[in-house]
Amino acid sequence: MKWTAKKRPQSVIGLSIAHGQLCVAHAARAKNAVAILRSKSATLTLDLLHPEADLVGREIKNHLEAAGIRERHCVVALPAYWVMSQHTTLPELSEEDRASLLQIEAEKGFPCDPDELQVARSPHQSADGSYVTQLAVRHEQLTRLSEVLKSAGLKPISFTLGIAALPGALAAAGRGCMTLVLEPRGATLLISAGGGIAAFRAFEATIESEVGENVINGPALARELRISFEQLSPALRSDVRQLSLRGDATMVSQLAGMLASWARESGLALDTGSAAPRAVAEEIVEHLAERQLKQVTGDLEFLPPRPSRWALMMARYNSRRLATAGFAAAALVVVALGAFGWQEYLRRSLRAEWEGMAAQVKELEGVQARIREYRPWYDTSFRNLTIMKRVVECFPDNGSVTAKSFEIHGPGNVSVTGTARDNASLLRTLDTLRQANEVQGLKIEQIRGKTPAQFTFTFRWAGTSGK
Repeated sequence: MKWTAKKRPQSVIGLSIAHGQLCVAHAARAKNAVAILRSKSATLTLDLLHPEADLVGREIKNHLEAAGIRERHCVVALPAYWVMSQHTTLPELSEEDRASLLQIEAEKGFPCDPDELQVARSPHQSADGSYVTQLAVRHEQLTRLSEVLKSAGLKPISFTLGIAALPGALAAAGRGCMTLVLEPRGATLLISAGGGIAAFRAFEATIESEVGENVINGPALARELRISFEQLSPALRSDVRQLSLRGDATMVSQLAGMLASWARESGLALDTGSAAPRAVAEEIVEHLAERQLKQVTGDLEFLPPRPSRWALMMARYNSRRLATAGFAAAALVVVALGAFGWQEYLRRSLRAEWEGMAAQVKELEGVQARIREYRPWYDTSFRNLTIMKRVVECFPDNGSVTAKSFEIHGPGNVSVTGTARDNASLLRTLDTLRQANEVQGLKIEQIRGKTPAQFTFTFRWAGTSGK
């Protein structure tokens, strides 16, 4: 039997689906080079996680056919808001112990069981130690994405981070870079340092103005950048040399003016890229397709592993299955008889062991009863500080709205008195408070004066204790 090596695809699709926007780039090998043949951007009417995956896939397929794209192999940039990240410092351990440590850190850091996640790891190091950033995506999201692509007639060969495909985003050690992609519906931050990913975050980029338009939330973005940068160890911070802003030209220009001074003080060269009119998602899918054909692959792979054809064939066409099943049945009878005898022996052993520890168990049960009795008197959830922290987060950073008194009555009734530079600032603060899930029944009790205005408002705190 003649075995043939798996052929590399001669063309591939770079694909991005996020915030209801589809971006596609079809790349193919042309002699010794790679060329972009076709590209397509379209707005999807259905969400990627719509219950009817067939309908979403059919809509994507219609857009591909309209663009004349018939290639089926694709490289997919996952939505940035799907990706969770966690940064871990690694001590000097063996490879086996390091894997166990990262597993424990994943269990503590991610909001669900690691078995429910597809995890990619990005190791990096500096003069003061070694680190690993773990990036995870839920299996259910990847499964839904695979179903949508299958309905669209596509065969995914890679699920990866789109921002990592941008030139310079993943820099070598000693030339670290902060890359911020700005889009009207969100911002994505990737910090590369020490030869790997040191931080990855996705957050909101815009707020609604007084006239109902979405404008860049510059102060909030600048604060998030500073926080993410300062959270790095000093050695990793010293490795970062550049701040690269990509995406919407207007948003990049506005944010560059706000960050110029901070970047200069932090030793970062500010790069705003070219002023190309196309969306950054279009640039990302082109780079994804080109990198795949050039076989420039990284470690950030989220496509779940698939069993090989040989393994499937052996599982399906094993000539010894019947003989093995008969032997297994006979062995099962022997094992069952032995299990019953072993069970009886264990019962007697455990009964004797229990009789020896019964007095100690009774004493421990008494201690546990006292613990349950007095536990309500010790509350370590810091509930009042949590409420105050949540309210302070809703106040603007520019000091236009300040609080003079903060009172908490009963189980959750809160009263806040303070001054506001103008009514518009006060109303924006109140709107932000109303959007908080923990705040209910917000009411303005009193407003006196105009510039400044003295106010009193109350609300009911519905958040869980300690959160």
